[in-house]
Amino acid sequence: MREYHPPVSHALAVTVLALISACGAKPGPEPSRPAEPAGPPDRVTVPLHVEGNRPFIDVTFRKPDGSKRSARFLVDSGGGGFLIAEPIARELGLTLGEAVSEGDAKLAQVTSPVQAFVGDLPLELDPKRILVMIGKDRLLPPAAPERGDGMFPGHVLARYHVVFDYLEKKFTLATPGVLRPEGEPMPMPVAEGSGFPRTEIQVDGATLGVLLDTGASFTMMSDALITPWRAAHPDWEWHAGAVGEAATLGGPTTQTIILPRIVWGTFELPQVGVADRKDGVFERWMSSMMTAPIVGALAGNVLEQFRVELDYKNQKLYLKR
Repeated sequence: MREYHPPVSHALAVTVLALISACGAKPGPEPSRPAEPAGPPDRVTVPLHVEGNRPFIDVTFRKPDGSKRSARFLVDSGGGGFLIAEPIARELGLTLGEAVSEGDAKLAQVTSPVQAFVGDLPLELDPKRILVMIGKDRLLPPAAPERGDGMFPGHVLARYHVVFDYLEKKFTLATPGVLRPEGEPMPMPVAEGSGFPRTEIQVDGATLGVLLDTGASFTMMSDALITPWRAAHPDWEWHAGAVGEAATLGGPTTQTIILPRIVWGTFELPQVGVADRKDGVFERWMSSMMTAPIVGALAGNVLEQFRVELDYKNQKLYLKR
């Protein structure tokens, strides 16, 4: 907020009024003072674009010359870095550090300031976690219906109170404490650093810890669960490989199973499709970034049936249908 300088100091204004009174004239109205500039909003609601079970919003960037550029970002509660596709980064005039390889991806840290907004709300970004996808003009695999210009990840979401209203196609980002939560409350432990939220579901009489993963199009579970389920329930629908919406996930899917019923909080959900991931991906690798062990990720094919509210500060999840 810039410093406010009134056009006439208070002491000088008193002197002027005294002189006017001595001359017998009625003083006119005191000169109006310019309003102080408003600070940033404490909340913003923008359209939520749901494509292939994944939620997207438009993020607006301010270029060095003051002009603006909007880009379509995947909002991924299970994502790590604030990622930007290389063509967008070049258009924004961002300067980059040395590129490093991470798996089959090549990433470079942004070394120049980034001004990004959702609606009128300026985003609080960690400069060290703003990365450009070198050689990539899209975030998602070709099988996904939306390309994605970048990723809005979990550690950024964790700074706010967030509403994914899949039903009304609205996305709300708010300062913690300003929203009155709506829906069925549930615990949602949030890992420090990653910002990854954890929730629990019930399947076949067992309670399972899972990542609440808005960025994935299809729910995933460890092979260590799916293979025993197949043996115990040969009547459950099963397919080799990625079938239907599971194909939009990307990555190695060797089998897809349709669970006849899962329970999430007080909600019962029939016929939930689940893709597999190799034993250990969730149990060891992903669990190391969570508050407690997990065996899978609850994703878009389930989340799109709800208004999902994430109160990160109080580590609570609210569901509404």
